[in-house]
Amino acid sequence: MKIKKLNYYLAITFVFFLLVGLIGMFTSFENTFKELSFFNLVFTFLLVLISLKSEINHFIKPFLIVFLIGFIAEQIGVHSGLIFGSYSYGNSLGFRVFQVPLIIGVNWAILSFGAWHISELFTSNNRNRFLIGSLFMVLFDLVMEPTAIALNYWNWTSGEIPLYNYISWFGIGFLAMFIYAKFPTKTSGITKIVFISQFIFFIILSLKFI
Repeated sequence: MKIKKLNYYLAITFVFFLLVGLIGMFTSFENTFKELSFFNLVFTFLLVLISLKSEINHFIKPFLIVFLIGFIAEQIGVHSGLIFGSYSYGNSLGFRVFQVPLIIGVNWAILSFGAWHISELFTSNNRNRFLIGSLFMVLFDLVMEPTAIALNYWNWTSGEIPLYNYISWFGIGFLAMFIYAKFPTKTSGITKIVFISQFIFFIILSLKFI
């Protein structure tokens, strides 16, 4: 019961801060809230770790693998234009390693973890979950892109988002789903809340920048 209460409060805390950030982006303090993007991602990561508690040992291995897959893919993308297209990161996402923010690898791992667990709401078949989870990743990127560009997360060299960016999101997402299936980790449910809440956050915020 104590664990359930803790996770309930963690979920409420996450949604509250995300709501404050959303409201802040529609005020004269917009630039201040833009600068807090990195801290929001770190805060989200910490909440997920706290919610996992006894499952944390099971989570570390798949998390590190997906982190490396995402981070290496971003390195190749930024330096060659392959995988996602020609783009570069801005200064909104904190410390960068060879031009790629370290938090991006974390974000790949947390988002795909959430998409993986959301997929179980639709089917118990792992192969179908790979497909559904990967499609959720692509859908997330579709609604995130306009806002991410406006927030100076990254910028596309041509000013347009290549189609193969979304194909790559599907491919990397599919690989991440496979990893999480290979190393199963029970979730408190907060990972689903994080994914869905951020999805809604970007949908609403995109209305401001479209």
